[in-house]
Amino acid sequence: MAFPIIIAGSVTIAALDIFGFIGFIVNGARPLLSGWLGLPAEAGIPLIFGILRKELTLILLSELIPLESLTAVQMIVFSLVIMIYVPCVATIAACVREFGWKKALAITVIDIALAVFLGGIAYRLLSLMP
Repeated sequence: MAFPIIIAGSVTIAALDIFGFIGFIVNGARPLLSGWLGLPAEAGIPLIFGILRKELTLILLSELIPLESLTAVQMIVFSLVIMIYVPCVATIAACVREFGWKKALAITVIDIALAVFLGGIAYRLLSLMP
């Protein structure tokens, strides 16, 4: 069940990238990424692609941004957000099948909001430490 969903998701994200919407989304999310989470704006790309394959987000991040340029706080915040936000598109599809699209959408939105909220709190608390 997951394979066709991952393929469709990959094609969708590739199309968004080809038509320039990924850059538009990242620029639109810059205040959230850079302001609230303290991450470079480019970190939004692995977060978007992470919905397809969550375990590949750190690899993609390392390809986009030299990991040496990230602080320990940024790496912790990025990892925390990845751990909490929506697992993957196949899990979302399973939720749709189990609970219906309204509850699956609610679960997805709550997961993302919780991840971003906790990531921002972690960024602020960790930034206070010497």
